[in-house]
Amino acid sequence: MLKDGMTCMGRAQAAASARNFNGDIAVQQIIRLYLWAILAFCGVTVLGYAQTVPDSLDAPAQRTPRAARSVLLGITAAGNRLVAVGERGIIVFSDDNGMTWRQSNVPTSESLTAVTFPSPQAGWAVGHSGVVLHTEDGGETWTRQLDGKVAAELALEGARAYAAQNPSKPAAKQAVTAAEQLVADGPDKPFLALYFANEQTGFVAGAYGVMFRTDDGGKSWKSWMDRLDNPKGLHINAMKAFRDNVYLAGEEGLFLRSTDKANTFTRVETPYKGSYFTITVANSGEIVLGGMQGNTYRSSDQGKTFTKVDVPVQATISVSATLRDGTLVFVNQAGQILLSQDQGKTMRVVPAMPLPPTGAILEGKNGMLSVGVAGVIPFSISGSGAGKSGGVQ
Repeated sequence: MLKDGMTCMGRAQAAASARNFNGDIAVQQIIRLYLWAILAFCGVTVLGYAQTVPDSLDAPAQRTPRAARSVLLGITAAGNRLVAVGERGIIVFSDDNGMTWRQSNVPTSESLTAVTFPSPQAGWAVGHSGVVLHTEDGGETWTRQLDGKVAAELALEGARAYAAQNPSKPAAKQAVTAAEQLVADGPDKPFLALYFANEQTGFVAGAYGVMFRTDDGGKSWKSWMDRLDNPKGLHINAMKAFRDNVYLAGEEGLFLRSTDKANTFTRVETPYKGSYFTITVANSGEIVLGGMQGNTYRSSDQGKTFTKVDVPVQATISVSATLRDGTLVFVNQAGQILLSQDQGKTMRVVPAMPLPPTGAILEGKNGMLSVGVAGVIPFSISGSGAGKSGGVQ
């Protein structure tokens, strides 16, 4: 079971799916839907979810006329295009600021948790079973670059090399043991976060502290786990970069920072020991970590130290975004929208109709968009007017 219970939407539900669970497929599917819709992502411990890994990994995503209303977990901009990813390998894109959407051709039906585009044409998406997808046409068609089986083998290769170079370090032996377990488990570890500095160099990370790096646009990958100060293999739920710094956050208060362009990551102890699910970085560099039961912490010194933020509601902060004007936007598991206009020092709740369970938010050209159990939803952050566009449309 997860150490900290269920996280929000695809991130912690995906991490829970990494546990071995051999129940009936149909029953497990019902459990998953029940957890998403009724429990609003958080607050319970999850044993696992149902999927036959080889089938879903190799089977193309099925096409559906309601793709934009499917369960979606991530959204980003690809130049002037919007791209969203989600359950059963569904990817949709829009060229009219979210008014209409088309479904992409995707070679897997694994659930996808996050997506990024370092350029309008080149993008990556990650998800369950250690899948990494790549597009070179702005998200219309995708190819598979990595999966959990190959990733586990790369992790074992990297761990053995690390142990050979550091035979006297206990951590080296632990790394080999952990990597051997990854291989034995098979492709069941989901990636939950990713960051690409450009079209060549990028990182993917997720459950059990797995992390990989590419420097050739995904043609090859290297295990990066021996670069992390994460001996317990804690889940990595979020990744964010600011200038040359890269930040990771996850369960049991995990916060890792790199000040050398992600070559090495050092753990910084934070006052909170529960899970963090989202990282927001203000335009001026302040870091805000959002976690369980509204626990939110802020750093004004690039992650060296953190102080608690007084959040007006005690619901788990699941997603966040930094707007062009510097406003920080957060959404909690209750669907409430919170704003900060002072780099995370204070927050206020927007008086609006609650959003459905949300996987990610994005500032589009025509306003704010969320994705979640109800697909793509526009919403407003402008006070009382938010209630008119928030919630299911």
